[in-house]
Amino acid sequence: MRLKQSFLFYALSASLLLADVRTAEKSFYRRVGAIVERITPALIEIRRDIHAHPELAFQEKRTAGIVADYFQKLGLEVRTGIAGTGVLGILRGGKKGPVVGMRGDMDALPITEETDLPFRSKEKAMLNGREVGIMHACGHDIHTTLLLGVAHVLSELRSELSGTVLFVAQPAEEFGDGAAEMLKAGVFRDIRPEAMFAFHVEDTAKAGVIKYAAEYAGANVDGFTLVIESAGCHGSAPHECIDPIVVGAQIVTALQVMVTREINVHNDTVITVGSFHAGAAANVIPERAELKATIRSHGGDQRRLIKEKVERLVEHVCQAAGAPYKLNYTIGTPALRNDPRLVQRILPTIERVLGGNQYVQLEPPIMGGEDFSYFAREIPSVMLWLGVVPENVEKTSVHSPTFIADEKSIPIGIKVMSAVILDYLEAERQKR
Repeated sequence: MRLKQSFLFYALSASLLLADVRTAEKSFYRRVGAIVERITPALIEIRRDIHAHPELAFQEKRTAGIVADYFQKLGLEVRTGIAGTGVLGILRGGKKGPVVGMRGDMDALPITEETDLPFRSKEKAMLNGREVGIMHACGHDIHTTLLLGVAHVLSELRSELSGTVLFVAQPAEEFGDGAAEMLKAGVFRDIRPEAMFAFHVEDTAKAGVIKYAAEYAGANVDGFTLVIESAGCHGSAPHECIDPIVVGAQIVTALQVMVTREINVHNDTVITVGSFHAGAAANVIPERAELKATIRSHGGDQRRLIKEKVERLVEHVCQAAGAPYKLNYTIGTPALRNDPRLVQRILPTIERVLGGNQYVQLEPPIMGGEDFSYFAREIPSVMLWLGVVPENVEKTSVHSPTFIADEKSIPIGIKVMSAVILDYLEAERQKR
């Protein structure tokens, strides 16, 4: 009987303790929510200002100035000029603990905006000798605003923060090398995070939904330029020269056969020849054909395998035709890999903040590129996709001149990421 009573006592004590923890947790999340609600109007104004004044890669001086000024007003240690325009804000909490990081990218795209937003971009710049419009068509204005918002929330909770948070405002994501350049410049030389987090806007989900990938969240971005040469001749006598168009067409087709017949179907691979230029007259076989392709894959082994197969294929097709050629195969941004254990660790927090697991959706690996992968290659990291499709819109496409984002996503993203970082730091403090 005494044993039964003791068991009931400890069970009741544990239940009450768990209830106290959950009550404190709810109270904590409410405090975060209250801060976010208070600062959101000002952050939306900042977002609109950044949207109206976009800047291309490594030219983000105005945006970097806004970020640095905001961090300084929050009392963060601020480092500027990293890889040209990168900014690092360091928030040291009131309690000892680990170091984590959050990244937000700042650059825009050479696209002329075609929305009817009152704060639409009218900025222009010279690129490759021609004037182009500039637009935040990939949501980096949102990403930067989220970075500022999370920094603001955590700075107000500084005394309860169990560790240090690095806020990385990164240039040149669209060019695919801003993160690599920040690492080369020593952004983490004297203070290094043990985990990193980032958002990317998601153009297939409404505000209030977050998507994630269990592992690969982006692909290797490689490619090639191929020039096939010929002496050229008249179209009525094709036997007198090599036809680089025919050779190029054979290569385009052979690449697709290679993907479907030589590559394991479980290993995602995409090869797209997006540019094929040759000739100017219908009755003349040209002296050259130029092909340009993008190649997407996951993992280093797959990347090496595809490069070898493409080089072999091009060599043999051209050799069979007797066609001289020049192949320039380029290795670009590595695949973005979410750390699987870190993903599983933060999912409960995201579900609690959003109000249920129905708002958190697992996505298959995608084939787009994202240079957050350079950070993730060195540090366990997770990128989350934040739904931004407006309520009255079926779809909005990034990298489109008509891209628009629901600003309701901003406070949602700030609450989620603030809670993810706070929960991670507190759990690590308790473990140590």
